[in-house]
Amino acid sequence: MFSKVFSADICGVDAYPICVEADVSGGLPSFNMVGLLSSEIREARDRVIRAITNSQIDIPPRRVTINLSPASLRKQGSGFDLPIAVALLSALGIINMEKTEGRLFIGELSLDGSINKVNGVLPICMMARQQGFKSVIVPKDNAFEGSVVNGLEVYSAGTLSELIESLNKDSLNPVSKIDLGPVLDRAYTESSLDYGLVKGQEKAKRATMVAVAGFHNLLYIGAPGSGKSMMARCIPTILNRMSVEECLEVSRIYSVIGKLKDNSMVLHRPFRAPHHTTTDTALIGGGSNPRPGEITLAHKGVLFLDEVGEFKRDVIESLRIPIEQKSIVISRVSRQARMPADCMLVLATNPCKCGFYPDRRLCRCTDADVAHYMSKIKGPIMDRIDICAGTARVEASRLSEEMDGMTSEYMRGRIAAAQSIQRERFRDVGISYNSQIRQEDIDIFCPLKDPLKDLLNKAYKKFNMTARGYYKVLKVARTIADLEESRDIQKNHLLEAISYRNIY
Repeated sequence: MFSKVFSADICGVDAYPICVEADVSGGLPSFNMVGLLSSEIREARDRVIRAITNSQIDIPPRRVTINLSPASLRKQGSGFDLPIAVALLSALGIINMEKTEGRLFIGELSLDGSINKVNGVLPICMMARQQGFKSVIVPKDNAFEGSVVNGLEVYSAGTLSELIESLNKDSLNPVSKIDLGPVLDRAYTESSLDYGLVKGQEKAKRATMVAVAGFHNLLYIGAPGSGKSMMARCIPTILNRMSVEECLEVSRIYSVIGKLKDNSMVLHRPFRAPHHTTTDTALIGGGSNPRPGEITLAHKGVLFLDEVGEFKRDVIESLRIPIEQKSIVISRVSRQARMPADCMLVLATNPCKCGFYPDRRLCRCTDADVAHYMSKIKGPIMDRIDICAGTARVEASRLSEEMDGMTSEYMRGRIAAAQSIQRERFRDVGISYNSQIRQEDIDIFCPLKDPLKDLLNKAYKKFNMTARGYYKVLKVARTIADLEESRDIQKNHLLEAISYRNIY
């Protein structure tokens, strides 16, 4: 007897279907598995046999062959236990073969027949909907991930014996659907951080507000203890709410690596802050079966690199392509994974090793020392930074003041208004923020009058800008104009944008 059912595997953050075939024939009893399998899948043979036996089902002595196709792709993970068991039981006639048609199965089996939670159920359900499967069977502990995917029937099962009975009797346990819209509306995280607690850095806070409003890359540079890290860690307090589509897009990434909390999606924009000892693989992603790195985990949120001057040079350089293209492609011999990386990059650094340059009263670094320290972020990486915000040492008299200046609530309101203007502007273009404006659309969305063009051309020559820097100034100026609710880019908007590209 022959049967086949469908399952799925994960590459990067995307799922793709896998056909699990089972053939039961006469001959010497054996259990063979083929199809370019990883060690954890080969070990599934013992788990499946014991799970079936402990579910009070006798397996007759037969020659069993299991094939996972396509055979050219390497399969990994323990989620194939359940589809292998279902395919085998269908071939033995214990499960009605017609009941498995058009369905996709995913789950790990315990020796007692329990169906355990696995990673990657959310992207698998999203793929199943796109591929036209009529339903997906998932472990009971993964039911919440399936509940947020509309347009697809999702059923949960706790044990193998329960699933067999439910399939044969058409009494599967449906997962109730959840509307993420109201859930996101109610999502709120109490924070002890507030921009009102940052004293004496109004210009840097203004630069931060501009950066968040247009989702521009940002660099803080200044003396140690001046508030760089605190301002960066306050950014989540002024970020806008994620849309349902963004929530699903981010949550599927965390589903792949098993970081989704029980019965919850990722409801807030990610804020990732890896230590400066991190490797390029941990930052960008990789491995024999490519897995997402920090830049992908920060998708639709913020990637913050504190003390960026302490990072290894090759780690910083590895950011160049994904920051510009908003995605990263990792190629291996047998597969290629494309992972999203559309995040706001925020860097913080001292201007030199001691941190006090250009104050020569305190700084003892030579010009060569300063140049060497800043060399890691100068050049191509610096050219990808839209806004540079300088932070000076704060006078002692300012530290005892109550919360003043721009608070998170004030900044959040201004940002929301500016982003509303951007959403209306880009409604039919397929982008959300000014930082995403394509070069061919610059003249449409960032037009300048002739006097302002002359001003920008002079700045281009004076500050030795690149073409990329030229366009970034225009995008930042567009965001500043949106914050001021101005239809056109004015001279003061352009001058402020130019000033953000020259700190030291």
